[in-house]
Amino acid sequence: MSHNQSKYFEFKSELVNNNFSLSEFKGWNGLIIMKLDCPKDLNIKNDLINSKYIDISEKEKIIVAIKGEVEVKLNHQSFVLKEFDSLNLYSSDSKFEIKSILDSQIFIISAEDLKPQKKNPIFFNFMKDIDPKDIWGGQCISRVFNGDSLNLVLFDLKSGFKFHDEGHMNEQLTWVIEGEMDFYVNKLKNKLSSGSGVDIASFDVHGGISNGAVGFDAFYPKRGEKIYK
Repeated sequence: MSHNQSKYFEFKSELVNNNFSLSEFKGWNGLIIMKLDCPKDLNIKNDLINSKYIDISEKEKIIVAIKGEVEVKLNHQSFVLKEFDSLNLYSSDSKFEIKSILDSQIFIISAEDLKPQKKNPIFFNFMKDIDPKDIWGGQCISRVFNGDSLNLVLFDLKSGFKFHDEGHMNEQLTWVIEGEMDFYVNKLKNKLSSGSGVDIASFDVHGGISNGAVGFDAFYPKRGEKIYK
């Protein structure tokens, strides 16, 4: 049983500079999720992101586009992200700019105590470039991105799918972007739907039943099991 307590959370939007909505959640082990809802033609520089969490300015981070279209500019490179396109950045990409070409929603995932590393950015699409894995068996399809220090898993749980996990040492943040599921962690029960999630502490039993849900699991430190590589 972990000394850190599992808990549910909601992404509560805060209007930034009257321009865009930012929601954020930091877990017990420093795992950070930022949700940005950006209107068309908005420019966001890394300084604004760093002002929220200065500790991740030089750390590995994953940017995922959920809807719309954004352009990420860094150094002399430019990447256009559409639905489920993602970009893994490192300390060599500490200065970046995000421009929303359309009304867009993106997530940024990082952790506070990562070690800065100078590596080339990695561009990928969860649906096109990552093979689906049947991690749980049955009606669950997972696509696992194995970053340098982070795991990010896109899951698609079919309606009626039940799952149960005895727990693991890694912090896990799970959140839903479409559909819903009934979730439990230890004796805490809640319904997860778009805009809500759960922070799972070390070795806490968790699971649930899906009503048809698409979302993400982020792990830090990353999972070492073969199925997560």
